[in-house]
Amino acid sequence: MTIINKKYMKYVILAAGLGSRFAKNGEKKPKPLVEIDGQPMIGRLIDILMKHGGEQINIVANSRMPELVEYLEGLKAKGYPLVVRPIISDNSYYSLTEAAEGIDGRFIAMTVATIFPQKEFAEYVRLSEAADDDSVLMGLTRFIDDESPLYARLGADGNVIDYRYGGEPFAECAIVSAGLYALSDKAMKTVAAREGYPESLSDFQRILAAETDIKVVPFEFSKAMDVDCLHDQKVAEEFLKEIAEK
Repeated sequence: MTIINKKYMKYVILAAGLGSRFAKNGEKKPKPLVEIDGQPMIGRLIDILMKHGGEQINIVANSRMPELVEYLEGLKAKGYPLVVRPIISDNSYYSLTEAAEGIDGRFIAMTVATIFPQKEFAEYVRLSEAADDDSVLMGLTRFIDDESPLYARLGADGNVIDYRYGGEPFAECAIVSAGLYALSDKAMKTVAAREGYPESLSDFQRILAAETDIKVVPFEFSKAMDVDCLHDQKVAEEFLKEIAEK
């Protein structure tokens, strides 16, 4: 395996969602085991993170998906540096806090179904690693192929100052979350210290950008998407052919 980024990185994969839209289409496998480009999407993502210096990969898996937990334990037995945390809740913010527990400093989190260009991801990792403050680097994209995207609002300084789930984009531009989050432990602690509990990962991002003093820096991917249904699966396969990344 060719290592693209040689610095050691800590990653978090959020894989506790039940994949209800896949199930409605008759898919029997847990969503993280649905294949993209001939490989379970979570296995494909883990291999990508290993190429980008994955020293530790924390994964939150739904304990109601024993096939997924068994698959991940099999990868651990082969030497992959995985920390698998089965949980019952499918709350995305809770998944993030569980997966990030014990991580000091910076780490990159992502949803299991996120598809992105690897060359751009290499630069994203480099910038996250190079950051010397407590800012966060949020992946964004202008490619919108989601029924209810998380729109981002950019301020005069170019940083993210707000998010809005679904509806219409902010007037400034139509740009949405790419499902990639380069975070710091300070950012996590800042949100956790507030009154009230974020309802979701989307709510966490909104609070971070609009209600804290943490600087939320955007990183724009030319194209990125989540694979949440059979339609997305087909779009993702075509996307991978376009960028010729297997």
